[in-house]
Amino acid sequence: MNSPSASASATSSETASDSALQAKGLEEAVQRDLGKTVEEFDAETKVSEEAAELREKLNGEGIKASASVKHGRAEIKVGQADEAKAKKIAETTAAKATAITTGIGKIKTVNDVYEEVLANVKPTELSRLTAIMNTGSGLQIMADGPASTDGKESASPGTSSAVMSLTLEEFADQAKGVQLVEGSGPAKTTAENDFFGAMGYMTDRSGIPTPSLRLCSSGFNAWSPSGGDAIITAGHCAEDGQTKVAAIAEQSAPNVLEAIGAPLGSFGFNQFGGPNNSGIPLEDLEGLSDEEALQILGNTEPGTDIAVIDEINPELNLPAVVSNWPAAGPREGSVKVTGVSKAVVGANACSSGRTTGWSCSEIIGEGLFFVLGYNNDQRAVLGYAAKNPNRTILNQGDSGGPVLVGSRAIGINSANSPGPDGVDGNFDDLAFYTSLSDVQSKGYIDGYQIKLFINAPELTSVANGAQVEPGAAISGTMADASSGTKVNVIVDGQVAETVAVDPAGGFSFTAPQALGEFSFTLEAVNGRDKSEQVSGNVVVAAAEPTPTTPEPTDTATPSESSGSSQDPSESASASATASTSASATEPTKDEPKRDDTLADTGVGSMPLIIAGGALALIGAAVLLLRRSARRHG
Repeated sequence: MNSPSASASATSSETASDSALQAKGLEEAVQRDLGKTVEEFDAETKVSEEAAELREKLNGEGIKASASVKHGRAEIKVGQADEAKAKKIAETTAAKATAITTGIGKIKTVNDVYEEVLANVKPTELSRLTAIMNTGSGLQIMADGPASTDGKESASPGTSSAVMSLTLEEFADQAKGVQLVEGSGPAKTTAENDFFGAMGYMTDRSGIPTPSLRLCSSGFNAWSPSGGDAIITAGHCAEDGQTKVAAIAEQSAPNVLEAIGAPLGSFGFNQFGGPNNSGIPLEDLEGLSDEEALQILGNTEPGTDIAVIDEINPELNLPAVVSNWPAAGPREGSVKVTGVSKAVVGANACSSGRTTGWSCSEIIGEGLFFVLGYNNDQRAVLGYAAKNPNRTILNQGDSGGPVLVGSRAIGINSANSPGPDGVDGNFDDLAFYTSLSDVQSKGYIDGYQIKLFINAPELTSVANGAQVEPGAAISGTMADASSGTKVNVIVDGQVAETVAVDPAGGFSFTAPQALGEFSFTLEAVNGRDKSEQVSGNVVVAAAEPTPTTPEPTDTATPSESSGSSQDPSESASASATASTSASATEPTKDEPKRDDTLADTGVGSMPLIIAGGALALIGAAVLLLRRSARRHG
């Protein structure tokens, strides 16, 4: 049994060769998969992040909005009634150049569509769902193919007589702006046999290596609530809690298993679908009364596909990076994880896994996708869909792997499925990613924190040894600072001040009032993650007084008078004036000046992801359906 060599720690002090390997791996993947330069990729990543932030701000103001990126430009779509308000809010954000457009009538969200489908479509039709996504063409439902209709005349969706009575075809016919075409086949889970991170891991129900080992990929290294090491991966890899982590899967190249490695850890929390791994039973829906079906649906809610691996082998080192699978091996090149974010339609996302390695693709939708669970039930997961040509982005065994936009974590590899031809280009498969922002906002793994690489802070307002005035602002900046990052100012080994880092990466703290040399150490922190410490020093000195040149003063010369004709009062006044003038000519000391420097979870024997249908309720949205044989992982 071969044990893996330890990975390097995540610190800011990387060697030139490390940096070159990382840059080369990223450049190759971006050029190969997206046909873009790293500079173009970085620029579009910034646009994507700004669009996601603006969408969240609009949602927080009660404005339903969707976001997408096309040709390097962000677009926010809102309802007509909200257009003016949305534009006003956009003017106050960093994404000032974002285009605000409107849909026809009131915009609807993915959840709106899902609720309408549950309320109006027959329970037996739900097994055909692959995904409900907000795409560049609007909201769409993806399904595995048209079912035959019974020819009955149905009421319009939303009326009481239409509750749970429609086929997907009838729903599409009666929904405004919906067109029914041939759609996609079923999605499949992406664990060839279930496994660990951007590097792989093995699982087995016995917990020890056996001939029936399954493979998955690890996602992101993390901190547990107690501060120990943990790993974020896909929930379905735990097989509803029935399987155990066996060991690291050692391989020098994607999809080439070479040895059983060192022990890894144990599954902690895991959820695949709704609470307690729940889903919509498929076999039992047929023949149920409406009341019985409604009771089942009422107890089933959209969920997630997430798990954590705890009790990590103490011999292992888990840095805040993911492998980008260079030719030299998975430990020879990596991408630092600097934050957790949301993605928008049109964003370029890169995923990593033990089967396909490191690859990048365009996100074409966000919303719900549906996967067949271990109890012949349908599990709904909130996340993203991306292009997956010939399954080169996501394939069996990649389950659990990390997905990033730029250096920000946005998802976990979950599933793949045949895709609808002709939509956003000709591609024959889709990749589905679990949304990490949804996992965080709903507290599925509350207390766990993805490990982040924190860049060291850098002084910008003064150089070491420079002179500053008492109380002057000393400012600096940080690269790729994630939300919530702060800088500790350490003096004599103790934290003297903690200051926030603004969205642009800037921070500042104040020099002391005491004169003399002021030595300090700066350290950036975010949760349990810390940067490399940086030392600095300045000399605090009072400002030099500025000499004042006295203004010329005319001194009155007493006029000579003869006899007693001189006016005594005039003489007294002249004397007082002379005294005042003499006093005014004394130089005064100036005050010191202050310068404020500021789905194919594909597991061979694992169940498939269920196919789904497409519905667009914004403008002329399209319902995409196509007959296709179901594939096993």
